Amino acid sequence: MKKFTLLFLSMFCMLGAAVAQDKDDEAFALQYTSPQNGASVFSVNFIQLGFNKDVTVTLPEGGIEVKNTETGEGLKLTRVYEDPYMSKNMVTLMFEQRTVIDEKDGKEKLEDMYINTPGTYSYTIPAGVITSVDNEVFPEQTFTFTIAKPLAIESVSPNSPTTQLDKIVFTFSTPVAEVKIPESGMYIVDNYWTPVVKIKDDAIISEDKKSVTLELETPITNPGSYNLDVYEGIFVGEDGGINESRSYQFQIIDTAPSFSLNYNEGEKVKELGNLEITFKNVNKVELVEGADPIIVYIPGDSEIEGTATLSGNKITVSFGELTEEGVYTYVIPAGFFTMDGVENEERSVSVELYTFAITALEVVSVTPVEGNVAQIDKIIIEFNQSVTLSLDENWQQISREIVLKGEDKDYTLTYNSMSNLGSTIEYLVNATWTGWEYTSTPITDNGKYTLDLSQIIVDHAVEDYIDEWGYPAKRWHSKNQVCSGSKAWTIVNDGTGIDEVIGENGNVKAIYDLTGRKVEVPTKGIYIIDGKKVFVK
Repeated sequence: MKKFTLLFLSMFCMLGAAVAQDKDDEAFALQYTSPQNGASVFSVNFIQLGFNKDVTVTLPEGGIEVKNTETGEGLKLTRVYEDPYMSKNMVTLMFEQRTVIDEKDGKEKLEDMYINTPGTYSYTIPAGVITSVDNEVFPEQTFTFTIAKPLAIESVSPNSPTTQLDKIVFTFSTPVAEVKIPESGMYIVDNYWTPVVKIKDDAIISEDKKSVTLELETPITNPGSYNLDVYEGIFVGEDGGINESRSYQFQIIDTAPSFSLNYNEGEKVKELGNLEITFKNVNKVELVEGADPIIVYIPGDSEIEGTATLSGNKITVSFGELTEEGVYTYVIPAGFFTMDGVENEERSVSVELYTFAITALEVVSVTPVEGNVAQIDKIIIEFNQSVTLSLDENWQQISREIVLKGEDKDYTLTYNSMSNLGSTIEYLVNATWTGWEYTSTPITDNGKYTLDLSQIIVDHAVEDYIDEWGYPAKRWHSKNQVCSGSKAWTIVNDGTGIDEVIGENGNVKAIYDLTGRKVEVPTKGIYIIDGKKVFVK
């Protein structure tokens, strides 16, 4: 068995080496560009290229010109965007910047430039600007893209509820030359974005070219809401303009007389009010005199009769205050009311009542704990609920970097997104991104270090509720919550690193490991005991 295992491992390693060798032997190639070569778009903020291998980039002096092929005007790509989260086989080239005055504070700031003037543009990446990690040179290559004029969709039909959806008509203010339905097809989808019906591949353009009809392969008659995503460039105008991306919704209704309740079967709610009965496609509703009452079975198997009132075509049934947690079953007996003279059939619905609480944000713990420590390499803040760092108007994390104040020097703490566990946030000292994780360089200089927690601004879940599948959850509706308080540590090192040696039977008080966690029974190693670094035998 041992021989077989070693043989298997040997073969596995050889296979892995062969796969790695095959990957190394691949020709250095471009796999992706944004915008796509020859594509029509509305604006270009950057040029991005993806390769099959990791690359290095050296822009030529003066940058790379992106020119309008007719006027010669354009901008230069002068910067390589560095993002520690981006794969090293991706290259993002940014346009030159200009100086503008901030309207808020009146100060100068740099603003990224971009291209949005209609026309066809080209740019050439010289040979040697991009090389693979194996020193393979990407040869000179020219790319083009078009900044298109907008093609406005004036109206879409049907634009009101209907009993059947078999076609969709788009109208335009200017003539349409072409409809580019993707090879993968266009689909009508439901509210869960599940495809329901495919759009026919052949669009019908009217004689005046100002309307386009998209026909469905099968008409939709089931009541409900349906959606169609029309992506950028599906419709192309005679002047080269293209449509913007947009989603359209269509409502299919049922014309048969019916009634509905304001609660759904199995629904979980945080409060119960009146039972409301509303009607569709009904001209006249009447309560039947002498009919059995509507009742609700409450937790504990007792029941309450409701008091019904009719106003217009809406019946409201009151049961008084219902506050006990549990399942409530409302029963509407047959013949309680009539719809255009026809008596209703029996209907029941069960609803579960939960009580909810508002939870204030609190810091549960901070590691290392306050006091004497041997070093500080990371600080972990644990909250009493799930949190995430707040985002600013540019969708950047507000508190990604905070400051740890020392007596002689301040240190930058960087949010470690790789270890966020929901209710904890970890910050690293002197963090460096290695490509797949952060590493930190610990602080070991003696002295006092203080962290102001108000630097940490988070979004968090403060209200319990029951989701659509019946599970408890929390609403993320508390934004930009500032934490409070401060924590302080004192690094104590005497040069040797060890103050005392204690045997197995040594009597000590509070014991902490080097990260500040309290230890009840230490094993062999180095600990902080009564403020001193101690080696335990």
